Amino acid sequence: MKGSDFVQADNTVEDKSLLKWQTISFISRMMAMGFGIIQSVIIVRILSVAEYGLVSIVTSVGAAFGVYQHLGLASGSTREIATVKDPKQIFKIFFTSTIIRYIISGPLALTLYFLAPYIATHIYGQPELIFLLRLYAIVMIAQGLQSIFNSVISGMERFKRLFIYQVFIAGCSLIIYIPLIYFYKVTGFFYALLIFNILSSSILGFLALKPISSSFVFPTKAEFKVLFKEILSISLGIFAVKIIYTYWNKIGPLVLGVSLSPEQVGIFSFALLYSGKLMSISDSITDVNLPVLSRKFKENFEEFKHIFSSNFDKIFAFILFVGGSAIYWVGELAYLVIDKTKYEASYHLILPIIFAFIFYSVINVVKSSILIPAKFIKEMIVSFVLLIGITVLSYVSLLKITDPLNAMAYGMAIGSFTSMMFIASISVIKIKYNFFNKSHLFLFIFVILLSTLEVEMFSKLKLYCYVGFVFTYYKLIMYFNYLNYEQIGSLFLDIKKKFTK
Repeated sequence: MKGSDFVQADNTVEDKSLLKWQTISFISRMMAMGFGIIQSVIIVRILSVAEYGLVSIVTSVGAAFGVYQHLGLASGSTREIATVKDPKQIFKIFFTSTIIRYIISGPLALTLYFLAPYIATHIYGQPELIFLLRLYAIVMIAQGLQSIFNSVISGMERFKRLFIYQVFIAGCSLIIYIPLIYFYKVTGFFYALLIFNILSSSILGFLALKPISSSFVFPTKAEFKVLFKEILSISLGIFAVKIIYTYWNKIGPLVLGVSLSPEQVGIFSFALLYSGKLMSISDSITDVNLPVLSRKFKENFEEFKHIFSSNFDKIFAFILFVGGSAIYWVGELAYLVIDKTKYEASYHLILPIIFAFIFYSVINVVKSSILIPAKFIKEMIVSFVLLIGITVLSYVSLLKITDPLNAMAYGMAIGSFTSMMFIASISVIKIKYNFFNKSHLFLFIFVILLSTLEVEMFSKLKLYCYVGFVFTYYKLIMYFNYLNYEQIGSLFLDIKKKFTK
């Protein structure tokens, strides 16, 4: 066998392993999301549209403050842990990250707590939000360590325990939230949020630190300074884009809540909630890609390109398929799980917002797989500035020809598309690597056609159209060599072996 054959075989093994863990991650996310969907449906049934709008305003304000406590430490720590093997060094990285986290979290939580009266009364004109915002400030302290614990588990590539935890904690969330919201409405939501985060932090802490419990060695002053610098060198860039993404994701309720009624904010928030579920796919991918591809990018860039391209084709095709299907069946799904008319006014907003999340899903995957491993920090920040900047500019421009809800929905789609194309261009310019090609664009146009097809709800014609779409889409991804029968069979066999060990 030639040397190149050995390399190709090794790449195939790496690709299969990566896809296997991504699939397991996605399955666990879907199971967790299943609990989340049940929980979300029950919540929107229990709460009125106005009450749901109040919850959305508080969580958006809380997220706008809470994002500052992260400092990009989770991704920065994961990348550092992925490159070391010594448990003592892993604990030192964890300890340093924890100190940094609470230097930031404490003042931010206090700021939100004391600014709550001003935010509630002067900005939103809702005095009842004061207590809820202060409760959220306490939540910020409780959830501070979760992402650091998560980075320890991911960095050590202990994926199995992480994915089991995700499903378990989602089930716990359902048990915690529903009774409290049923009896205490909006206030109960935030009581549940606090209890849930205390439980999550406790379980994650045990899973992360138990395997290295015999290696708790604190860094010396000199080691702390070195680790502090290494972690922050990339974490601050990730921190910046995390802030921008959070504002982009919450820009609808934040901006619309100032001038529109809680009912109108609730309409937009439902479309955002429904569409945002698509992020579970790319989030499950990044859980695996960041530690694995950071290591591979450093070891051999040519192998990295082969592995990522093969993997990205499959991910992109799947995200497009799920997004297009979610748009096509939105009326039927909402009719069955909520009711016929409660959120009917939000259906037309689903299409642009889902495509906004499709584009952002690509950004999310490429960020964890290429930008962070390659340390393209400045380029990453610029791409996210474009994300929110173009969204705002598009929103303001579109207000001249449409209503605020439509303007915001399409503004998000235009902003995320611009950012995605910028990142694709940067990859070509900086490392001569084109991960987005004509076949991806062709699939995108094909899914657009499905998404804009208007057929009567619950009709045989609609089902026949969808079956035709699925068959044609399947043939296209086979034709583009994104997937084949052998890969499908091998993937499920590997997953079965992993869970039957």
